[in-house]
Amino acid sequence: MILSALAILVAIVILSLLVTWTRVLEREADISALREALRETISEGGERAVLEMAGIPVEEIHYSYEDIPLYKGERGAWNLSEEDRRGVSLYRKAAPSVVEIISAKEGSGNGAGVILSSDGYIVTNHHVAGSGKEFTVRFHDGSEAVARLVGSDALSDVAVLKADVTGLTPITAGSAYSVSVGENVYAIGHPYGFSYSLSRGIISGLGRTVEGPRYGVIPGMIQTDALINPGNSGGPLLSADGRMIGLISSIYSTSGSAEGVAFALPVETVIDVARSIIETGRVHRGWLDVLAVVLNPAIAEYASLPVDEGILISQAVPGGEADKGGLKGGTEATQYGQSVIYLGGDVITAINGVPMRGWNDYFAFFFSSHAGDEVTVTVLRGGESVDISGVILIEQDESNIRWIAR
Repeated sequence: MILSALAILVAIVILSLLVTWTRVLEREADISALREALRETISEGGERAVLEMAGIPVEEIHYSYEDIPLYKGERGAWNLSEEDRRGVSLYRKAAPSVVEIISAKEGSGNGAGVILSSDGYIVTNHHVAGSGKEFTVRFHDGSEAVARLVGSDALSDVAVLKADVTGLTPITAGSAYSVSVGENVYAIGHPYGFSYSLSRGIISGLGRTVEGPRYGVIPGMIQTDALINPGNSGGPLLSADGRMIGLISSIYSTSGSAEGVAFALPVETVIDVARSIIETGRVHRGWLDVLAVVLNPAIAEYASLPVDEGILISQAVPGGEADKGGLKGGTEATQYGQSVIYLGGDVITAINGVPMRGWNDYFAFFFSSHAGDEVTVTVLRGGESVDISGVILIEQDESNIRWIAR
């Protein structure tokens, strides 16, 4: 009786072990089959197909940027928002192309610069370079090099430096003409000496005309509300994909600190100006060799002019290109503030068909012109509109750019 019971118990145990073992083998076989099925699914349709099979909405998938892992530790990148990952990615991409410019005389940080080429050309602001000829530039990896001034353009607020190093990482250029108001943008710089700081904002305006640091105006500026402070000047304004769309140039402030209005020079202009400086040492911008007065209602009424907007030619430089081209100055001397102007000359109303209403229009036209260009100047002469073609532009410089009264 006891032996029979023991035999039955042993049989049950053995049967249980066999069943368990069989289930384990079947489970391993199922897992193996599942693995193989998943491999085939991923091979054919990628991770999207697997997630769809699991019932996970594809719209909620967020993919990693560049080398940012999708899962990492307890707080994986999947916990970061799309905007967070974008910021991390573009900073990693662009920061090695930004430098800190240190004055060789003062030993302090002046601002930022952007690497244009692997052989050491760096672009920054004219007001960052100032009157210096030699600088120390500090790179993202902490190394330093001496850089000399290649050339500078006060009107556009652009300067080019050259460091005697190779193997640098140049910035990737985008286009300022393909962006829209409302897009996210980023700036990298060294505000108040806090090196390689990243700030984020939006494009809050395009095509702004801003007064330059020395004289004249800069047209086509990008306006942003990204926080820009002293030390950001000369750094890049980046689009959401990490491409440079502008060079940080100035802020509008009543306190000297960031107030949400900053401006960047379009990257296309930066590259054109830098190329001219690298090739010839300066920018060969065009200009009319006339002494000009910006019209206003008071002058127009006093001179009995039929228009109160435009550029009055007070004098044309005798024997100059404007004079030879047929532009006429005035003959009636009149006190105008601290200056003497001459009335009775031509009033420029357009150049190459572009209306000349005043100061901003006049400077904006010449900003992208070149010395030696031939232009058609539309003037009001004797009450009639006259087109004068073939007027040759002289080269703009620090002295003749001031031949205008506002």
